[in-house]
Formats: sequence, C-alpha cells, structure tokens
Amino acid sequence: MKFKWLLSFLMLSQTLSAQTFVEATPTPPFEAVFLSSVAFADIDGDNDQDVLITGGDISTNRVSKLYTNDGLGKFTEVQANPFEPVYGSSVAFADIDSDNDQDVLITGLSSSSGHISKLYTNDGIGNFTEVMGTTFDGVAFGSIAFADVDNDNDLDVLISGLRLPPGPLLVSKLYLNDGAGTFTEKADLFLEGVFMSSVAFADIDSDDDQDLLVTGQNSSDVKISKLYVNDGAGNYTEMLEAGLESVDAGSIAFADVDGDNDQDLLLTGRDGSDLPTSKLYINDGEGSFTEIQGAPFEPVSESSIAFADVDNDDDLDVLLTGITGTEVPISKLYINDGAGNFSELAGAALDGVSSGSVAFADVSSDGNLDVLITGKRGPGEGVISKLYINEGVESSSTEYSKTETTLSFTVFPNPSTSPMLFLSYDSAEISEVTISVYNINGVLLRQQKEMATIGQQVFPVDVESLPKGNYLMELDNGKGRGTIKFVVQ
Repeated sequence: MKFKWLLSFLMLSQTLSAQTFVEATPTPPFEAVFLSSVAFADIDGDNDQDVLITGGDISTNRVSKLYTNDGLGKFTEVQANPFEPVYGSSVAFADIDSDNDQDVLITGLSSSSGHISKLYTNDGIGNFTEVMGTTFDGVAFGSIAFADVDNDNDLDVLISGLRLPPGPLLVSKLYLNDGAGTFTEKADLFLEGVFMSSVAFADIDSDDDQDLLVTGQNSSDVKISKLYVNDGAGNYTEMLEAGLESVDAGSIAFADVDGDNDQDLLLTGRDGSDLPTSKLYINDGEGSFTEIQGAPFEPVSESSIAFADVDNDDDLDVLLTGITGTEVPISKLYINDGAGNFSELAGAALDGVSSGSVAFADVSSDGNLDVLITGKRGPGEGVISKLYINEGVESSSTEYSKTETTLSFTVFPNPSTSPMLFLSYDSAEISEVTISVYNINGVLLRQQKEMATIGQQVFPVDVESLPKGNYLMELDNGKGRGTIKFVVQ
C-alpha cells in the first residue's frame, strides 16, 4: 500500500530504522496451539479483522476457536461455534456461494471424526453452518488453497494431505465450484498426492490464469515440488524441469518481491537430505524461476511464511518461522528494499516457533499490519498464540525533509450502497492523476488514471464488484498524495 505520504518526511542520510512489534496488551484470550493454522477475515460484516485459530494445545487436545474483533484489536471468543476441533490442520476463508461474506473450509485430524474436510457457510453476521454431503476427501497434515481456476468467477479449491483408507492415502484433489458453493471433484486431473504439504496458486506465466505449486512427501516417501501450468480452464500440465528444491514439512508463498509485476517464490522446508532449507526464486515473467544465491533467509523446516508490507514502503517484506538445523525455533522478519534484496530486521522480539502458522492483518485499524504467531517454542517452553501489534517505523535520524504534499479530496456517497463512488478533488493545475483502491490489508484491487484540469474535478470509481467492507482510496497527482477510508455496505 502506498502509505509513504503518511510519513511526511524522508531521511537525508543513512540511518538505522526498525519496525516495532510489541506483544498485544491486554493479552488476547487466544488458545495456544501448534500443528496449527490461523486465518483472519471479517466474518460479521463490521469492517474489522476477526480470527480463526486451529491446532493442538500443549496436551495435543484439538482446538478450533473463533474470536471476534471490536475494531481496536480486542478479541472475544465466540462460545457457540460449530467448528470441528482439529490439529494437523489447514484453514481458509473464502466467499464460496457469492453472497459477499466469508465462509470457511477446515481440514485436519479431529478426535471424533478422524481426518476431516468440513465446509461451513456464513450467514453474513458470523453465524456458521456446516455444509453436509460435500464431496471433499477428509485429510490431515495437508494444505488447502482457494482460487478461480476455470475463469468462471467463483472460487474453486485444492485440498492435499493424508486421508484414511480405502483408496489412496495421499491426495491432491481439485474441486470445482458451481458458483453456489457446491463442489465437484475434477476427476480427469492428476496431481501428485502429498502430505506434510504446502500448496499455492499464482499466475506464474502472465497469462491471466491461476497456476499451481504443490510440495510435500508423496506415496513413495519422496519429497516433491511440482509446478503445474493452467490452460485457463482448470486443466493442469506439470512443468517439467522447473528446477525447484523438493521439500516437505515446509511452507511456500508467491509474491512480487522485485517490483517487476510477476510472481516470485519463497520456498522453505526439509530437503532431500532431511535438512532445513529456505530458497528464494525470481520469476522471469514467463514462469521460469532462478534461485537467488546468497539470500539471507535462515534455513528452516516445520515452517510458516507470510509476505506483507510491514513498513509501508510499497514493497513486500516477509516473516519466516520454523526450526533450524540446530533445532532452534525462530521467527525472523526480513525487510525488502523494493528490488528483492532482503535484510533481517534485528531486534524484532518475536517468539521463535516451529510447527505453527503466521498471519498478518490490521487488527487495530491504524493502517499498520499486525501479526499473529502460533506454534511450538523450544524444549520445555510450551506452545503459543501471540498477537504482536505493529507500532510503525522508529528511526535514529532527526534529519528530515518534506517529501510531497498531502492532497485533500472527498468521496461520496460514503458509506456506499451503490455501484459507483465519486471522487471530488480541487485541482490547481493540469495533470494526470492516479486513483487506487486497496483493501484494508494493503492489497491493490484496482487502479485508474484520469486527466485533471484546473478547478473542481469529479471522477467516477466503479466499486460494484467489491464485497462489503472497509477500503482505502488513494489519489496521486505526481506531486502529492492523499487517502480516504470508505465503506461498501
């Protein structure tokens, strides 16, 4: 997200700077878990980020707990939730039935039902109901990911992991959505079955469809990292000789780390020699990946990684957790210079964990991305679910200069129930302006350019396809920027 204008200054000399994360106080009532998965979403339509936490507690009792946010980062457990308690879990929110609220899929090992994959639909205010009779294979120690793989404007899902007999014990199955939340397995597709897995969708070859990476251990006890290319209709072909490290017990994430508008890749896990690894691959824009030698990332397995712009400088930083080759659990934050060069942020004071999960969200509505970390600490130190609040950039420099003017503008109607918003702006000169719309977590959703003349300008901005929630609109005229929060109801 382009929050540089918020800083209102620029350091004139090289200085030491640090992103400050502090443990949330008062301490949220989160259940401490490992073998876990966590996910943020606005489940109740009040424009803040709630959270679902799954995993095993210190005694490996299964946990699936939902917590609602008051908008300022104070969380309350939802006592009557229908979710099956699981560990060895994976969870993901998605609007599966096109009603503009966040439904959820939960997989894992339960104490009563064994290996499960359960889908729950949301009524729009955070009440969930299990969808009975789904075709999903129940799995544990796997991974799930939603994406529109066949370009029909609904979210399909890939499920991987360990299932119970009869049939194959390891699966990677793609299920297509009919738009109303009914899923059918794509039976003519073969993807390598894996567990201790991680899966991720991304458009790796710039053809506007969702390709797929699958990692994990297959039925022959061999670690794999297989890249599958989508033809646009959800038919996948393995990209042979992709050149990616084969791993299990890891995590993968795509992101444009070097600002060239293609999807690069960070891959972690246990390699073919059962040693921890962390590798960064740069994409040439056509799906060919080259490993960056000398990347600073600590090799880890039993890992979790997440990209986010934690310092509001318009590039994606990364948090990495896991266990090192010396069996030390870590949580390390690496700051991106915008060109894909990362430096570890010393003194971040995050608890080191393995066998956990991490997720970023602006829980306190201050424009900074906070982070939730779950997992197992060192021997005898138990397990955690800790929320760290991002307090922004601290700098040792006192030398500043003004960067750019803060632009004033309005949007109306706000809140909006119409398909169109209007931006009103008093322009002092003829110039091209850029209007950008972001979600509350800083992801660019749309952008348009307009030509402004001198005087009052009114530009229409299409918001018809935006789900209900909070958004940010930014105006940039080349000499200054401004932003306004708006609400779609």
